[in-house]
Amino acid sequence: MLPLYYQQARGASVLHAGLLLAPLGCGMALAMSKVGKLIDRTGAERTITLTGMVLATGGIVPFALVGPHTSAFLLGAATFVTGLGLGAVTLSAFTSTYRGLSPAQIAPATSASRILQQVGGTLGTVFLAVLLQQAIGTAATPDSAFAHTFTWALALTSLAVVPALLLPKRKPQPAT
Repeated sequence: MLPLYYQQARGASVLHAGLLLAPLGCGMALAMSKVGKLIDRTGAERTITLTGMVLATGGIVPFALVGPHTSAFLLGAATFVTGLGLGAVTLSAFTSTYRGLSPAQIAPATSASRILQQVGGTLGTVFLAVLLQQAIGTAATPDSAFAHTFTWALALTSLAVVPALLLPKRKPQPAT
C-alpha cells in the first residue's frame, strides 16, 4: 500500500514513490545484518520476533494517522522503522523454521515456507486493496482512505503477535 499511498495521496511519480520506499529496504538490510548474529549468539527467536513486531507496528502508526500535512520526514523515518521490524521478524522466523531440521527436511520446509509466504502476502494485499477501494469511495480525502486502510494493516500486524508467542524462548540445547 505504501507506493500507492505516495502516488495517489501525495502525488508522487512512480519513480519518486519507489525512491520513498528506500528507507524500508535500508531498515530491512540493517536489521538482517545485525539480527542474524544476535540469533546465532542468543537463540532468542521469540524475543527478536516480538521486538521486530513492535518496531514494524510502531512504524505503521504514523501511516494510520496520516493527513495531508503529515511530515514527509516522519513518514520516511516510520518506513525505516518498519523495515527494521520486518527484517528482524523475517530473519528470526526463517531461523525458527529451519532450526532442528535434518538436511532431508530442509527442501520441503523451504517449499512450504515460500508457498505460505506467497499465499499470505497475496491474500493480505488483496484484503487491504479491497478495503482501500471501499474507503476511497466513501472518504473525504485520499489521506483518510489510506489512513483507514493502514489502521487495518496495523491491526493485522498486531494480531501476528499471537503466533510469535509460540516460538521458543531460546534455542534448544543439544542432548548430552
